[in-house]
Order: sequence, then C-alpha cells, then structure tokens
Amino acid sequence: MGPEYRVDPETGDWHIVAPARAARPTDLSGSSADACPFCPGREGLTPPAVFRTPADRRLPWQVRIVPNRYAVVAPGPGDAATGTHDVVIESPNHDGDLRFADSTQTAEVLGAMRERCRVLEARRPGAIVVFRNHGVAAGTSLRHPHSQIVSLDKVPPGLARRWRHARSFFDETGRCLAEDLACAERSAGVRVVEDTGDILVYQPRAASVSHQTVLIADDPSAGLAGASDAALSAMAEALPRVAAGLAAVRDDPAYNLVVHAGPVGDETAARWYRWYVGLYPRVSRRAGLELATGLGINPTVPEQTAPALRRAMAVRES
Repeated sequence: MGPEYRVDPETGDWHIVAPARAARPTDLSGSSADACPFCPGREGLTPPAVFRTPADRRLPWQVRIVPNRYAVVAPGPGDAATGTHDVVIESPNHDGDLRFADSTQTAEVLGAMRERCRVLEARRPGAIVVFRNHGVAAGTSLRHPHSQIVSLDKVPPGLARRWRHARSFFDETGRCLAEDLACAERSAGVRVVEDTGDILVYQPRAASVSHQTVLIADDPSAGLAGASDAALSAMAEALPRVAAGLAAVRDDPAYNLVVHAGPVGDETAARWYRWYVGLYPRVSRRAGLELATGLGINPTVPEQTAPALRRAMAVRES
C-alpha cells in the first residue's frame, strides 16, 4: 500500500497513512558511520542524486539531494498522497550538525534547497515544505545531518488556513503580516534575539512551544525558490549560531526547523507573504488538553527565554 490521504470526519483534518515509513533505517543508538547510507562511498544505497554540489561528478560532493526511499508522498491515483519527497544530505561528515556548521557550508545547503525548490515549483505542486528534524523526539531516524523537501500535490487544510489568514490581513490592511510582526518585535525589543538589519531573530509573543524562534531575512520573496543570495547568506550566518545557542540553553534539545513559505504559482504571494524559518524545540510534550483542544501550552515566557538565548549566543562567540 502506498501513502494515502484520510480525512478525519469529525474535524476535516487530513492525515497521511504511509506504512513504508515504518521501515526507515535508524542509527541513533550509536554514532557509527559504518552502515550509514548518507556517507561518502555509499551513494549506491540511495537513489541517484537529483541535485549535488559541486555539479562536476569527478569532484567529491558537498551536498546531495536524493529521493527518499521511505517517502511520505508518492505518485498514485485517487486518494493517494501524491507528490515528491527528497532528502537533502547536508554534508559528507557523518558527525556534523547545524550547530557546528560554518556559514559557507550552510549557505551551500540553502542554495541547493533553493535550486531544488525552483525545479519543483515549475511542476506546479500545491505546496512545497522544507524542514529539518533534529533528535529522536523531533522525528529523525539517522544521525547524519540531513533535511527534507516535500512537494504536495494538494494543499493541506492547515497550510491553506495559514495562507488565508495572511491574505486576509493584507486585504484588510494593505500590509504583509510577517513584515508587520517583525516591525512590532523590533519596536518591543524584549523578544528580539538578534537584529543585524539583514536578518531578524526573535521569539514570538504567542510562541506555541518553549524557545520557539523565528528567523526572517530582509527579502521580499514568498518562498525559498525566490530568495536572494544576500538573504541566504544572512540566514546561513544566523542559523548555526541560533542552533548552537539553543543547544547551550536547553542541553541540545530535539527540534523541528521549518521553512514557512507562501503558495506556489500565486504571482501575488510576494505582496502578502514572506518566507521565514521557524525553529520549534521539543522540550515538552503535547498532553491531553492540547490534544483535546488544539491549544499550544508554553511553560516558559518568551520575554525571558529570548534574552537567555541572546546571552548564550554572545557567550559562544566571545
């Protein structure tokens, strides 16, 4: 059975049943690279790369993007959950991690993601989601540093709701919601972790989880495919430092990193949506009330956690 959508009749929410995911390999019980399918020399254990850097295959690769053997979406008829699912192998170094990466390597990863998103956008999917899982609690199964890109032929209701909210705000005010939020955070100051002018890092007032962090570049694009080189460079400077600071204040927690982007193929989207990175630590678990109501319960206060992250980043760089 391939992956398929099933709709909850009580809520209208969509879920994907993807039994192939249960067969994913795991190496998290140890640090050995002996059997890692993402390490150099084992390229035959993955499908052929759809993108790599450098492009010259005579040279050792730095970033590889390959189809996911255990995809959450795949081509199929009817109620099938259709789309593409790629793995972005971020480094040849098995024991690397975002918090240890330099800005050059991170920029190369982001650039590879941008190029792949451009190819996928040309196919006109409903949505493209770029994300990174770090740690068992965040859903990762292999230690080797990697991210994922999923293109969905259908737009899930939750994502459509996010876009409608941003578009409604624009229709009512003539302003971009993400830009408005960034301006408000700059004015308040207390939740700002870093502001270079090229990129703003802050913890939102209504953070759904402890240490939820937003990184938004000064870039008038709705998605990663349209991001400028300058925006990717600024993001590449900030991301490893934020990840390292978070590891310092929360003892290297599991987290999910998501590139939030606007709808594909909407030429007006850049007027009312801005792409940004959301980082969601997994330092507490959803319990009964959250599951019953959909409420997010944050046991920490962003006005206190943002300064803590700011200090941790400063100490690391001193």
